[in-house]
Amino acid sequence: MIHDLWVEVDLNALRHNFLQVRSAVGSDCRIMAVVKGNGFGHGMIEPAKTFVEAGANMLGVTRLAEALALREAGLDCPILMFAPIQKGNAQCAIDAELDMTVCDLELAEAISQAAIAIGKTARLWIKVDTGMGRFGVLTKNAAALVDDITNLPGISIAGIYTHFATSLEPNLSKTKEQLNEFDAVLKSLQAAQIDYGMASAANSAAILRLPESHFDIVRPGTLLYGQYPSSSVPHTLDLKPTWRLKARICQIKDIPKGSSIGYGAEYRAERDIRVAVLPVGYADGFTLSPEGQMYRHSVLKYAYNKARRRLCVKVKGYRAAVLGRVAMQTTVICVTGIGGVEVGDEVVIPARRIPASALIPRIYSS
Repeated sequence: MIHDLWVEVDLNALRHNFLQVRSAVGSDCRIMAVVKGNGFGHGMIEPAKTFVEAGANMLGVTRLAEALALREAGLDCPILMFAPIQKGNAQCAIDAELDMTVCDLELAEAISQAAIAIGKTARLWIKVDTGMGRFGVLTKNAAALVDDITNLPGISIAGIYTHFATSLEPNLSKTKEQLNEFDAVLKSLQAAQIDYGMASAANSAAILRLPESHFDIVRPGTLLYGQYPSSSVPHTLDLKPTWRLKARICQIKDIPKGSSIGYGAEYRAERDIRVAVLPVGYADGFTLSPEGQMYRHSVLKYAYNKARRRLCVKVKGYRAAVLGRVAMQTTVICVTGIGGVEVGDEVVIPARRIPASALIPRIYSS
């Protein structure tokens, strides 16, 4: 089948970016490659295989369904689920040999009971909330929780981790406060001779900004997919682009001066123009919402942002402006003055990667 809308994913670039992260953290530090969110929009399975083949020690996802999909695809490496599971899913996760996040004793006890019932050992990671305000046990209660969990039957503590809230912001003061809190928890556990397994804190931004946060294993996400988390992060790696959304032109026609285009008839041709219709819209993640709905509460703000954010795609290497509102699954572009444009020609679409619909085929090259 000839696809009219697809995402090109460069597996060689993913592998290259992983090795760039490896060079940044050194050979003694483990790497948990994060493939949550449909592999940051790249599809989850093929990038996961690529990272493991390149040397990833673990994979990180958010939900049980993601982890099970990786197992079903034949990936047998350790996989950590960042979100605490539902108690009723404990046996399923244990059977699949998945690493689980716990933030309280109640869930740990439920997992312990499930492990005993099936005669297996569950691997747990304790999440410490040092300032993100999301999952995790508060730092003041962390050491006691780890101690309690070590005494549960059928449980092996694989690690302890935290997550930084502002590591991509210009000011690192809060991140350093979080790091100090986490380090204090580790030191208290060490003083009590409590084995907590691996320690982890560094996300993509912290990998490059705070080497002291690397600990035993880092958790890169954004860097693996060829992007820096923010302009505040040192651009010291040779990252390669990994993802491109493309569509094929499905119609070309000439529009006379004065004709309107799209819902709301918001665009009116000021001269005779040639347009092309693309099979992509906001349902696919292009612009996220219909063009005309943004800033609708303020006419002036809408007009300003509409002018400032003029959407363009690329046809034969040339920028082609989007005309009118982006609809659910179609977009009209101006190809006036671009020679040789035909139905079936490829068009490169600028789009955010993670919101790009999982229904769009991912085509992998290596």
